[in-house]
Amino acid sequence: MTAANTLPPEAGELAAQHHLGALQGAFAPKPVGKALVALHLFATVNLLAMFVIPGLLYYWWLRRLPSFNRKQAAKRLYLFEHGLIVHPQFGDGVIALRWESLRLYQNITQTFINGVPGPTTYIYSAVGPGRTSATITDFYDGPQTWGPWMQHAVVRAQGQPALEAVLEGRTVNFGSFTLSREGLSTHANGRLSWSHVQECRVNAGRVHVMRAGASSPWAGDAVSNVANLHLFLTLAAHLAPE
Repeated sequence: MTAANTLPPEAGELAAQHHLGALQGAFAPKPVGKALVALHLFATVNLLAMFVIPGLLYYWWLRRLPSFNRKQAAKRLYLFEHGLIVHPQFGDGVIALRWESLRLYQNITQTFINGVPGPTTYIYSAVGPGRTSATITDFYDGPQTWGPWMQHAVVRAQGQPALEAVLEGRTVNFGSFTLSREGLSTHANGRLSWSHVQECRVNAGRVHVMRAGASSPWAGDAVSNVANLHLFLTLAAHLAPE
């Protein structure tokens, strides 16, 4: 994570307005290699020479990449002590969200080509109060760093209040799963008491709730459907018997 000494005025004012605290790191758009830039330029010139409209469409598509658009290259993902500020990959504007009220969904997918591992895509959906939300993707460099950092920030901000809520008899919803003092619940499977929960684990892009003494999952769903995944796993591990 690369920390920045200063923030642009717009981001600085927004950080102060939302009381985001100290800047922890900043991430720029992922650069395109020189060889790929040259290939794109070659393709654009040849398309324009042979087919004007396809060539213009291809050039318009290239303008979405930071290497071909200064406005895109200037966008940033800023992580603060108490929240984040991000420029959406597409469109204008800037969005600020606080960790304490954030619902974070992650969707990490690796492609395979003839059995050989291919590129991995990273998509995080950050949903705040009201209609405030942002989609953060591997448009920004270093998703292996900023993705887990955001999840851990949510745990730090929401972990203790969520645990206290459960112990006081309230429920905490994580999308596919709901936690209470009595146990873990899903819409399809009902409730499983904590004394019967062996563990909650992630495997092949899915969250599995394992029942004590059973070899197959009691319930499961895609990771992308679970809000605040790391917080859910942390609370479940704390509430389930040792």
